[in-house]
Amino acid sequence: MDKPIEYRCRIALEAQESNVALVNFLKAKENLVLSERDKLFSALSAYWLPFAMRNAGCSDEELKQSAKNAVYRLKLHISYLVESFGLDLEDAVLQPATATKPIRPVTKTPKVELDLQPLTAPEASDHASQPDLEQLIHHEDDGTFEGLFN
Repeated sequence: MDKPIEYRCRIALEAQESNVALVNFLKAKENLVLSERDKLFSALSAYWLPFAMRNAGCSDEELKQSAKNAVYRLKLHISYLVESFGLDLEDAVLQPATATKPIRPVTKTPKVELDLQPLTAPEASDHASQPDLEQLIHHEDDGTFEGLFN
């Protein structure tokens, strides 16, 4: 078995009712089906794993399979939400009701730290066909993701 990797994330949120409810739900110990770690990691991997794999240089075949798996998990969660809250599927794909607070757009650029090392001539030719990293980032998703935590 591979050595486990450790990842910690600490987020300070405004004490809005929805944020408090979400944090309390994630930390709840009475739901023994899914731990806090499982809830967070399954959501993150369904949302972001295909992009992480693309950044890691995985093959096109692996990327497509990862994206298919993520779409499948997201569809399952949509079905779970529809069933849990008695929604019609059409309701599930519509915009939130006007009573819901609008998601604020991202107003600041996130700080990105890269450890860039110069490439030798053979390495440079291997990377020449790879697209620019900025072309791979879908910034239209940033506001939605940031809005989930504000």
